[in-house]
Amino acid sequence: MTLLALSLSILLAACKPDAAPIAPADAAAPAAVAPAATPSATESAAPAAGAGAGAMCAHADFDAFLPQFGRDIALQEKSVSDPLISERYDTQGDEPTLVSEKVPLSDVGWPVMPNPSGLKDMGREMQVSRQDDGSMKVLIRTPDTSNQQSYYFAQRPCWQLVRMADESI
Repeated sequence: MTLLALSLSILLAACKPDAAPIAPADAAAPAAVAPAATPSATESAAPAAGAGAGAMCAHADFDAFLPQFGRDIALQEKSVSDPLISERYDTQGDEPTLVSEKVPLSDVGWPVMPNPSGLKDMGREMQVSRQDDGSMKVLIRTPDTSNQQSYYFAQRPCWQLVRMADESI
């Protein structure tokens, strides 16, 4: 914990033009608390999501976040972007057409994603893959059918569901 506090205080000091000298390691905890109280230090720390995400987020690691997100609707409500991009195929015409809409958080249906631990009992499977931009894609599908949904998560600084796509036809 002391090393984390020292690292964050160094990071904050480097971002501030009139930074105070770095305190020794045994005094790092009090020094890390003081800069966080000023608005400029808080704003400066926001772009450093990679370094500070673990301290600000209960689940900085996606592998730990996903099972909790799937079973905890309260976490889902805090971890869905507003608006949520929702995509689906409209099959009413001659050819399926992709329809995309921005759904306000107040109109999102809960749970927004099924619980991963219950998928096998429903005959479904899940695949998780990291995207080129660092986001994560969770594909939930029923084998040998077109029934599949994709959920896209981005770290902003905590993991957040930003887009979902129902690719079923």
